[in-house]
Amino acid sequence: MPTFAIESNGRLEKTAVYYNGEQIGGVKEIFLSLNEDGDFDAIIQYEGTDRNIHTKNIFTDVFDKIKVVDPSFTEEEAKELQLLEIESDGDIQNTMVYYNNEPLEGLVSLYLHIKATQNKNGIRSLFSSKKNIPDILEFKSEFVFRNEDDTLETEAIF
Repeated sequence: MPTFAIESNGRLEKTAVYYNGEQIGGVKEIFLSLNEDGDFDAIIQYEGTDRNIHTKNIFTDVFDKIKVVDPSFTEEEAKELQLLEIESDGDIQNTMVYYNNEPLEGLVSLYLHIKATQNKNGIRSLFSSKKNIPDILEFKSEFVFRNEDDTLETEAIF
């Protein structure tokens, strides 16, 4: 099963993206949205080694022409960052979400949108108007959890 991870402090310059344990470069945009109702969108847009822009489903498509880069952070620097890791085969039922290497309990939804460049053919163009994905540079990430008393609580991921 593919593993996708993001290590960050919530700022673009302190963000690294990993696919199956290797840090990837050229990332333009990432959109992850999953919830307990079964909705599951996982899209990445990146510039490949061929200098073309590729748009892929993170868990079901083959990443071709992907740029693998050297690690951006030392172990010491990484201790100051948060790590979001998702293992999936593209089916919400076979998806595990980890935060700082711990499985998440009570997760109702996860929303993450990182748009690192201002491009006209962003991920938004792939969805109908019912998806609220901004066309501007953005770094938004949040979890929604269900508490034991059935109330909902929203927390920032990074």
